[in-house]
Amino acid sequence: MTQKLVADDKHLNMDVGFSIHLQKSAQWLVLGIVSSIPIVFGAVHPLFIGFYTFLMLVGLGGWLLLNLPECSAGDWSIWSLAPFFLVFYLVVQSIPLPPEIVEILSPHRLERVSMVNLLAGTDQKNITLSENGIAGLYRATFLLALLFYYHSVRTLLRIKKTFLTSLVLCIVAIGVLEALYGLVQFVSPQIGILWLSVKGRAAHGTIIYKNQYASLLNMIWPLALSSCVSFFLTNRKKSGARRSRREAQSVSRPLADTKLQAVLYLFAAGAMWLAVLFSLSRGGILAMVFVVLLLTLMLPFSTKKKLVGLSCFLLFVCSYGTMLGLDTVVSRFNSIGNSGAIRFDIYVSSLPMLVDHWLTGIGLGAYTLLSPVYLKGFPENLHFDRVHNEYLELLIELGVPVASLLFVWIFAGLAKILRAIMVQTRAASIDYTSALIGMSAFCGLVGFLIHGVVDFGWRLPANLVYATTLLAIIKSCFDDASGIGRVRKIVPTKKMKKIEAPSVPR
Repeated sequence: MTQKLVADDKHLNMDVGFSIHLQKSAQWLVLGIVSSIPIVFGAVHPLFIGFYTFLMLVGLGGWLLLNLPECSAGDWSIWSLAPFFLVFYLVVQSIPLPPEIVEILSPHRLERVSMVNLLAGTDQKNITLSENGIAGLYRATFLLALLFYYHSVRTLLRIKKTFLTSLVLCIVAIGVLEALYGLVQFVSPQIGILWLSVKGRAAHGTIIYKNQYASLLNMIWPLALSSCVSFFLTNRKKSGARRSRREAQSVSRPLADTKLQAVLYLFAAGAMWLAVLFSLSRGGILAMVFVVLLLTLMLPFSTKKKLVGLSCFLLFVCSYGTMLGLDTVVSRFNSIGNSGAIRFDIYVSSLPMLVDHWLTGIGLGAYTLLSPVYLKGFPENLHFDRVHNEYLELLIELGVPVASLLFVWIFAGLAKILRAIMVQTRAASIDYTSALIGMSAFCGLVGFLIHGVVDFGWRLPANLVYATTLLAIIKSCFDDASGIGRVRKIVPTKKMKKIEAPSVPR
């Protein structure tokens, strides 16, 4: 009997050790994805995005299957099935259907295929609702991988609370590298983007499109700023208690190190502010200002301190911006009228495409195929592959019913998160570090969604991974307040007896 118990204990220890090893592997895999996916053009090339899709589907998906009990404790509900429905719909768009069904759902699509059959002498019988079914399946697979990635990050943050610090540090480090690289590009445009040359003078980092680059940094710098602020709030709370001289000496060195970390986080945020400014992305700059105002409004400070913080932000941006060439940014905004008129013309010219395919859409990534047909009055040598408005483009690609469901899911989820943030900040005892990280992630995600009104930052795979990471961080920081998660803080009451630990002999 004793031998059997010993054998069972050894087997249990082996299972626990194997589980811990898999958990650490999943953590390193998530950190590896976050730290490397922006490096090579934001993984926009099919080869790279295929590689990351494989890592998320097989690596993280396999780990999720081995941790189903932990995953079941997350935010699984009927409302959380909306992303899976979107993936299913993209697959349906890419499946060949009989002409009789396509004629009912999308008659203009059938008309174009019939004309191609007539002119080319072909006989294409089964037709997809999407103009590019292969691209639709490709994007559906990537979105499914993102769902596995999201639930993996949620599970890891639930299992190990310290993983949040590692994740934020990794994100901020990538933001600093991208920001510094972009500022060097602005000063010396001949450096280019990795091995590609660039035209004009602007900060790109390792991202080809500067609006996507600005979207990425606008999601990162709030995390750096909130990390800096959390150090001071934590130190202020600790300094309120009286300590003996020996205790003060024992904590003087850690506090000095903490202040150094806070300064480094502030430097990181400042570098990213300047990089967004000199990306010359007007939408990115306006989104940055919006995020600054929103984060200032949500920070737990007095109005006077918030005004001082905003003044310091303006002073920093204007002073260092003047040193690097703020006149370039001003001249960029002076031409906003002309570019705004062109984008408005693109919106108006794209509306017939929406009217003709309002029910089923044309498929993700298919706008570039139909824009030459529908966009009239533009020079023949110009090809518009994007609408420069994510919401309008998704309406065209997904159809009004599915796109509207997606938008309702997004903004209803934001409202639910905002309500959870308000509950958490009103609590008597608050974990400043977790709350500030959650607030900053929320502001960065809102800025990302706002920027989508005038640009196409959502189309970069790296940006989608970072937006998904922010969502996982937000949910992990505020689930306790919203009542979604099962993890609860135990608050001692008068009826609860104090349990003292047994004394240990010295």
